[in-house]
Formats: sequence, structure tokens, C-alpha cells
Amino acid sequence: MSFGFNADEIFQIGVQIESNGQKFYETIAKNTSDSSAQKIFLDLAKWESQHIELFKKWQAELPDSAKRGDLFDPNQELHLYLKATADSHVFIRNKDIPELASKCKTPVEALELAVTFEKDSVVFYTSMKKLVPEHLGKNKMDTLIDEEISHIFMLTQKKKELEIKG
Repeated sequence: MSFGFNADEIFQIGVQIESNGQKFYETIAKNTSDSSAQKIFLDLAKWESQHIELFKKWQAELPDSAKRGDLFDPNQELHLYLKATADSHVFIRNKDIPELASKCKTPVEALELAVTFEKDSVVFYTSMKKLVPEHLGKNKMDTLIDEEISHIFMLTQKKKELEIKG
């Protein structure tokens, strides 16, 4: 069974992941009473919005050939890995984002889930980078991966601060 992706579909998955992340962070920000945690979640929502626009820009720049057919992967290994990675992403697996956010009873729990989301994103985007040809934006993926890694660091620091405070 083939699970081929083309560059357009890969960027669309990125848009979906970032949209779900934005919705999650906005929901958590509304439900968080700690003002410093709320600021982090609002900032993350804004950054996710910027990532959405980035993916849409990259998608719009794709030639028609990148919107048809599959990317070259004769043994289907990368496609299967990318599909498994996308399917296991916390924001693809959980379609009801407000419900997912409501399960976080404290800002620390929300931060833990946010770290998982960002780690899933790094894994997905790193996998995605292997499938996107150089002329279709492979080098652009490094910027996005680096941003997601910086989000992990920031979330981890905020979680430590709240745990000390709490």
C-alpha cells in the first residue's frame, strides 16, 4: 500500500499542525490565570500563526509539478515514516483541541503538553525536510525547526519557573 505525499500535501499537513497549535495556545491562554504563563501561550499562538503564513507562502510558491504526483521515494520508507510521524503528532491525533486544552488543569500541565507538541513538530518537520527537494524549500525548513526547538527551551524554562513558584 502506498502513502505517497507531494510537496503541496506536506505543506498542508504543516498548516494543519500549526493551526491546531494556535487554537490550543489561544484556548490555554484564555483559561490560564497566571499572567506570565498566559503571555507565553499568547506569544506561542502568534508564532504558530506566523508559521501558518509561512507554510501557505511556501505552498503558493510551489510549481504545479509539486502539487501532483508523489515525491521520489522508491521504497516508500520516508513516506511511511512521515505518515507515521504525522499520525502520531499530538495535534493530529486529537481533533478536538478545546477538549484537549480543557484536560490541562494547571499551567504546568499545559506547558508539558505544549513541550510534547513542539517536540512532535521538530520530528515531523525534520522528516518533512528529507522529502522536500532543495528547489521546493528544503533549506527553509531549518529555520522552522530551529524556531520549534527554541519554543521547547522557552516552555521548559517557564515550566521550571512555575514548578518552583507553585
